[in-house]
Amino acid sequence: MSKIKVDLHLHSRWSDGSLGIFQMIRLAKVLGLNAISITDHDIMAGQEEAFDEGKRHKIFIISGVEISAFNSETGRKVHILGYNVQDTKGLESACHPFLEARHKKNLQSVDLVRAAGYPISREDVMEYTSRDGTVYRQHIMHALVDRGYSPAIYGPLYTKLFGKDGLAAVKALYMNAEEAVRLILDCGGFAVLAHPFQYDSMDYIKQLVDLGLSGLEYQHHTQTSERQEAVIEAAGRYGLFLTGGSDFHGFYSEKALPPGSAGSELDRNHPLLADFTDF
Repeated sequence: MSKIKVDLHLHSRWSDGSLGIFQMIRLAKVLGLNAISITDHDIMAGQEEAFDEGKRHKIFIISGVEISAFNSETGRKVHILGYNVQDTKGLESACHPFLEARHKKNLQSVDLVRAAGYPISREDVMEYTSRDGTVYRQHIMHALVDRGYSPAIYGPLYTKLFGKDGLAAVKALYMNAEEAVRLILDCGGFAVLAHPFQYDSMDYIKQLVDLGLSGLEYQHHTQTSERQEAVIEAAGRYGLFLTGGSDFHGFYSEKALPPGSAGSELDRNHPLLADFTDF
């Protein structure tokens, strides 16, 4: 097998995805994927279950995480993917204060949603939370959908509440992207810049490379063929490897993006597939 069908950007109920680990791996199997990585935001608690289920369903698992970060110079969001992290406890310990701050921020958002005329409580939203109990905006919207205030997670009400200057938008606390790259390297993993065009991060690549960035995500639903070519060119210039993934969130996805929809295939000799097992 010279080409491996992969999806290296998936989210489960451990963060802001709607499916559990078992459901996701079973779906990946049905869709014919050979290898996947579950890259939940700032948490790696689901990795052990993923490895166990991967063995059962004969899907190769690459450990993963997506750190929600920002560029301190521009203030723009930057997401950093981490793969094959060895010290998962060390990484989670460093990310925990940001997860906790996000949870508190989103609980404040629930109060603002109620003040805006939508009678939901913190207790209502907690029924939808992630596996570790963190509230995300998607959980707030899910509560509103179930109560008839919106037909979908994303749409006019989401924009009204959480868009720019939204009624319930509360500024989040994020890790510095450079710190995120260093953290992943210090914990024994490979750092990859996620969807470089989504948050206008192409001009940030050189800075991150100097800190040890290993790769770029070139296949992603936000990147046109022209953008993909630009990412491939940048990877060649800086000696980086390429990855790709659907950024699947299940019911919480903005678009219909099943696992494997990015069409990613990696060569058998890709650094992330060094230990690949062809079941």
